[in-house]
Amino acid sequence: MQTKLKKLGNAIMPVIVVAGLLAGCGNGGDNGNNANNGKNAASPEASKSANTANTEKAAAKPVEITWGIHFQAQGVVEDSAVQKWLEEKFNVKIKPVKVTDASIASGEIPDIFMLGDPSNVSAYMNQGVLMDIDPNMLKEKMPEYSKDIEKNNALFQTVTVDDKLWAIPMFIDLKPYDLAMLWRKDWLDKVGITKAPETLDEFEKAVYAFAEKDPDGNGKKDTYGLTGTATSTWSSGFYSIFGAFGVEPTMWHEKNGELMNGSVMPETKEALAKLRQWYADGVIDPEFITDTQDSYRKKLYNNRIGVIEEQIAKGALPTSGTVTEMKSLNPNSELVFAKNPKGPGGDGSWDWGVKSNFVVISNKVKDQPEKLEKLFEILRAESSDEETINMTSLGVKGTHWDFVESGATSGATTFLTGFEKQEARDQIGVRLFSFGNITTQAYREKYSNPDLNEAIKTYSSAPNMTDALLFSALPSDGKYKNDLTSLMQKYFAQIISGEIPLDDFDKFVTEWKSRGGDELTKEANEMYQAQFKK
Repeated sequence: MQTKLKKLGNAIMPVIVVAGLLAGCGNGGDNGNNANNGKNAASPEASKSANTANTEKAAAKPVEITWGIHFQAQGVVEDSAVQKWLEEKFNVKIKPVKVTDASIASGEIPDIFMLGDPSNVSAYMNQGVLMDIDPNMLKEKMPEYSKDIEKNNALFQTVTVDDKLWAIPMFIDLKPYDLAMLWRKDWLDKVGITKAPETLDEFEKAVYAFAEKDPDGNGKKDTYGLTGTATSTWSSGFYSIFGAFGVEPTMWHEKNGELMNGSVMPETKEALAKLRQWYADGVIDPEFITDTQDSYRKKLYNNRIGVIEEQIAKGALPTSGTVTEMKSLNPNSELVFAKNPKGPGGDGSWDWGVKSNFVVISNKVKDQPEKLEKLFEILRAESSDEETINMTSLGVKGTHWDFVESGATSGATTFLTGFEKQEARDQIGVRLFSFGNITTQAYREKYSNPDLNEAIKTYSSAPNMTDALLFSALPSDGKYKNDLTSLMQKYFAQIISGEIPLDDFDKFVTEWKSRGGDELTKEANEMYQAQFKK
């Protein structure tokens, strides 16, 4: 980990970012007997000493741990089954807490918790909340996981400041939340299109037909081709269309050895011109400015639009959530999944890359060696011990979950009746105490769904459109990033809807640069050269 990044400014404020889920795992560590070895090992005195040591160990006072529950969980569940299981297995007493910016600001800092983004890590580091982590300790205490994560060594750079590591990064290789296209196949059939579009031109032909040829057959002009998600907190929506022009707004892209922000690249103007034309022709739902992923799914179900960007896990398989929901609400409909359309800049959609979430440890633990040792014992188990991983992420086999294929000992898993919904699983502690994608590669391969893996390999455009800095926080992000994202969203919505001319994109670029964009670009290139350029 060779980095010399200047300390990030205190202005960065933490924002908990949701990301994709997998449960943690780990090895319980070596809790074996410490019997004497050597000449006196068989003597009565030695046996008595060993027995005494074992008795004292068994009676040792549990280590008290304040545990920040999984950040996607709605709230704390006290004394859940999983909590009690962990307490007994590791001889600890857990106090589960919900982590928020307000709780951290008030000084209620858990001993261990998870964050979703490098900017969160940076913000809490600057507040003096976090303990820096010795990379050698990580290798020593979590050898199985360290071997895997070091294959994605750049992830360490995202949370390394002043040559100190401030979090344990997680990685994800096959990402079920990558985006591709989910089409109304029955609509395609109705308008005479025999296969799912592959190119941007074919995409355009299909969405125009959806808007103009009454695909729902009700005799009314009340359908649109597509909608967007201009309400995104991090980018622009219409990710696959921008991807077809080779950009993703707000991401840092490498071009000729230099980083440029996708918000202001010339290709972005070309994508906006295409979207503007579609809107003017009645192809884009005018409600795109306020639509979300949830609302555009409902519009797909309710015969208003004919295609959405969807997560592969939710749309690619017959058992995927969006597919089954569509069938239950609209039995005569049919969906088909397809790749993102190829355009002049290639193909792709928003991609988080190998980055997942991060485990952090409170600074106060630094002076508590017994607790630190216990935390790493649990972390090793949460990353490489099958029993611990399964309990914290799935529950009890045969009660809460089982393999999809009867009698299988590996492969896809499913939650059993009564535990299909995450809310029910939270009540027994499943997920609350998992650490996300901290599992080893071996565990993932054993417990993954081969059909989903194949779908991800087929439809994901990764890593075509991911951030060159793996979403690292820049020193001045706290001063400028949110403002520039809002500025971009305002201009883009107005350009697409025709409220302002397309050439106002050039005004936006000038304003973006003067309001901090130039400073961020300079910092991005400095970080890229120092830490990421191979």
